[in-house]
Amino acid sequence: MARLYAQPYNLDAVGFYFESFEEYTDKVKNLKDRFGNPVEEFEIQYMEGENGELFRACNINQTLLEVWFDEIEFLQDEDKVRLFFLNGNNICKDLRDALDNYHKISFYVGTSVETAIEVFDAIHLYRVPEDLQTYIDFEKYANALKCNGDFVEFKYNDTTYTCTNANSL
Repeated sequence: MARLYAQPYNLDAVGFYFESFEEYTDKVKNLKDRFGNPVEEFEIQYMEGENGELFRACNINQTLLEVWFDEIEFLQDEDKVRLFFLNGNNICKDLRDALDNYHKISFYVGTSVETAIEVFDAIHLYRVPEDLQTYIDFEKYANALKCNGDFVEFKYNDTTYTCTNANSL
Protein backbone atom coordinates (compact mmCIF):
# COMPACT_ATOMS: atom_id res chain seq x y z
CA MET A 1 0.00 0.00 0.00
CA ALA A 2 1.19 3.48 -0.87
CA ARG A 3 1.88 6.18 1.65
CA LEU A 4 1.23 9.62 0.19
CA TYR A 5 1.63 13.16 1.44
CA ALA A 6 -0.67 16.10 0.72
CA GLN A 7 1.44 19.26 0.66
CA PRO A 8 -0.82 22.34 0.76
CA TYR A 9 -0.09 25.15 -1.67
CA ASN A 10 -1.23 27.45 1.13
CA LEU A 11 1.96 28.27 3.04
CA ASP A 12 -0.04 28.86 6.23
CA ALA A 13 -1.21 25.23 6.44
CA VAL A 14 0.44 21.96 7.41
CA GLY A 15 0.25 18.90 5.16
CA PHE A 16 -0.57 15.33 6.12
CA TYR A 17 0.16 11.70 5.28
CA PHE A 18 -2.55 9.34 4.05
CA GLU A 19 -2.95 5.82 2.65
CA SER A 20 -6.46 5.81 1.15
CA PHE A 21 -8.80 8.14 -0.66
CA GLU A 22 -11.20 8.07 2.29
CA GLU A 23 -8.43 9.08 4.69
CA TYR A 24 -7.46 11.90 2.32
CA THR A 25 -11.00 13.26 2.05
CA ASP A 26 -11.53 13.04 5.83
CA LYS A 27 -8.35 14.99 6.54
CA VAL A 28 -9.08 17.60 3.86
CA LYS A 29 -12.53 18.30 5.35
CA ASN A 30 -11.01 19.32 8.66
CA LEU A 31 -7.85 21.07 7.47
CA LYS A 32 -7.62 24.80 8.13
CA ASP A 33 -4.75 27.20 7.73
CA ARG A 34 -3.48 29.23 10.68
CA PHE A 35 -6.18 31.85 10.04
CA GLY A 36 -9.02 29.29 10.13
CA ASN A 37 -9.60 29.21 6.38
CA PRO A 38 -10.24 25.86 4.66
CA VAL A 39 -7.32 24.45 2.67
CA GLU A 40 -8.35 23.19 -0.76
CA GLU A 41 -5.33 22.74 -3.05
CA PHE A 42 -2.50 20.25 -2.58
CA GLU A 43 0.52 18.81 -4.29
CA ILE A 44 0.32 15.03 -3.86
CA GLN A 45 3.67 13.35 -3.18
CA TYR A 46 4.41 9.63 -3.27
CA MET A 47 6.38 8.83 -0.11
CA GLU A 48 6.52 5.03 0.33
CA GLY A 49 5.45 1.93 -1.51
CA GLU A 50 6.33 -0.03 -4.61
CA ASN A 51 4.40 1.98 -7.22
CA GLY A 52 6.15 5.34 -7.07
CA GLU A 53 7.41 5.12 -10.64
CA LEU A 54 3.91 4.39 -11.92
CA PHE A 55 2.44 7.17 -9.74
CA ARG A 56 4.82 9.71 -11.29
CA ALA A 57 4.35 8.39 -14.85
CA CYS A 58 0.57 8.73 -14.47
CA ASN A 59 1.00 12.31 -13.24
CA ILE A 60 -1.27 11.66 -10.30
CA ASN A 61 -2.48 14.86 -8.74
CA GLN A 62 -5.29 15.90 -6.45
CA THR A 63 -7.95 15.43 -9.14
CA LEU A 64 -6.73 11.91 -10.03
CA LEU A 65 -6.36 10.53 -6.50
CA GLU A 66 -9.64 8.63 -6.57
CA VAL A 67 -8.65 7.01 -9.90
CA TRP A 68 -5.30 6.01 -8.35
CA PHE A 69 -6.90 4.31 -5.38
CA ASP A 70 -9.91 2.80 -7.22
CA GLU A 71 -8.45 1.76 -10.58
CA ILE A 72 -4.65 1.74 -10.58
CA GLU A 73 -3.09 0.80 -7.25
CA PHE A 74 -4.47 -2.74 -7.20
CA LEU A 75 -3.94 -3.64 -10.87
CA GLN A 76 -2.06 -6.85 -11.62
CA ASP A 77 1.70 -6.31 -11.99
CA GLU A 78 1.58 -6.95 -15.76
CA ASP A 79 -1.12 -4.33 -16.18
CA LYS A 80 0.93 -1.81 -14.19
CA VAL A 81 3.80 -2.40 -16.64
CA ARG A 82 1.43 -1.76 -19.55
CA LEU A 83 0.03 1.40 -17.96
CA PHE A 84 3.54 2.62 -17.16
CA PHE A 85 4.57 2.09 -20.78
CA LEU A 86 1.67 4.15 -22.11
CA ASN A 87 2.11 6.99 -19.63
CA GLY A 88 5.91 6.94 -19.35
CA ASN A 89 6.29 7.21 -23.13
CA ASN A 90 3.49 9.77 -23.58
CA ILE A 91 1.65 7.48 -25.98
CA CYS A 92 -1.79 8.28 -24.62
CA LYS A 93 -3.27 11.76 -24.42
CA ASP A 94 -4.25 11.37 -20.77
CA LEU A 95 -4.64 8.86 -17.96
CA ARG A 96 -8.23 7.93 -18.91
CA ASP A 97 -7.06 7.09 -22.44
CA ALA A 98 -4.25 4.95 -21.00
CA LEU A 99 -6.66 3.12 -18.69
CA ASP A 100 -8.94 2.40 -21.64
CA ASN A 101 -6.08 1.02 -23.75
CA TYR A 102 -3.44 -0.60 -21.51
CA HIS A 103 -4.82 -4.08 -22.22
CA LYS A 104 -3.67 -3.69 -25.87
CA ILE A 105 0.03 -3.64 -24.94
CA SER A 106 2.12 -6.75 -25.60
CA PHE A 107 5.51 -6.98 -23.96
CA TYR A 108 8.32 -9.35 -23.08
CA VAL A 109 10.51 -9.17 -20.01
CA GLY A 110 14.00 -8.50 -21.33
CA THR A 111 15.98 -6.34 -23.69
CA SER A 112 15.04 -5.84 -27.31
CA VAL A 113 17.77 -8.29 -28.35
CA GLU A 114 16.47 -10.98 -25.96
CA THR A 115 12.96 -10.32 -27.22
CA ALA A 116 14.10 -10.43 -30.85
CA ILE A 117 15.64 -13.86 -30.28
CA GLU A 118 12.45 -15.14 -28.69
CA VAL A 119 10.20 -13.70 -31.40
CA PHE A 120 12.46 -14.88 -34.22
CA ASP A 121 12.61 -18.39 -32.75
CA ALA A 122 8.83 -18.53 -32.49
CA ILE A 123 8.08 -17.12 -35.94
CA HIS A 124 10.99 -17.68 -38.34
CA LEU A 125 13.58 -20.11 -37.00
CA TYR A 126 11.91 -23.24 -38.36
CA ARG A 127 12.36 -21.81 -41.91
CA VAL A 128 16.11 -21.22 -41.54
CA PRO A 129 18.34 -24.22 -42.19
CA GLU A 130 20.22 -25.30 -39.07
CA ASP A 131 23.67 -24.66 -40.53
CA LEU A 132 22.72 -21.02 -41.28
CA GLN A 133 21.15 -20.21 -37.90
CA THR A 134 24.48 -19.24 -36.32
CA TYR A 135 24.83 -16.41 -38.86
CA ILE A 136 21.73 -14.56 -37.72
CA ASP A 137 22.65 -11.23 -36.15
CA PHE A 138 19.99 -10.69 -33.52
CA GLU A 139 21.39 -7.31 -32.49
CA LYS A 140 20.82 -5.99 -36.01
CA TYR A 141 17.42 -7.65 -36.16
CA ALA A 142 16.41 -6.05 -32.84
CA ASN A 143 17.80 -2.69 -33.98
CA ALA A 144 15.77 -2.88 -37.20
CA LEU A 145 12.62 -3.63 -35.21
CA LYS A 146 13.35 -0.68 -32.91
CA CYS A 147 14.06 1.65 -35.86
CA ASN A 148 10.77 0.59 -37.50
CA GLY A 149 8.94 1.35 -34.27
CA ASP A 150 7.89 -2.26 -33.73
CA PHE A 151 9.91 -2.65 -30.52
CA VAL A 152 10.28 -0.13 -27.72
CA GLU A 153 12.58 -1.03 -24.85
CA PHE A 154 11.84 0.53 -21.46
CA LYS A 155 12.65 0.13 -17.78
CA TYR A 156 10.13 -0.10 -14.99
CA ASN A 157 11.02 -0.88 -11.37
CA ASP A 158 14.59 -1.83 -12.34
CA THR A 159 13.42 -4.41 -14.90
CA THR A 160 13.87 -4.08 -18.65
CA TYR A 161 10.84 -4.73 -20.85
CA THR A 162 10.26 -4.60 -24.58
CA CYS A 163 6.90 -3.59 -26.03
CA THR A 164 6.39 -5.68 -29.16
CA ASN A 165 3.39 -3.96 -30.69
CA ALA A 166 4.35 -0.32 -30.34
CA ASN A 167 3.64 0.39 -34.02
CA SER A 168 -0.01 -0.62 -33.70
CA LEU A 169 -0.87 1.72 -30.84
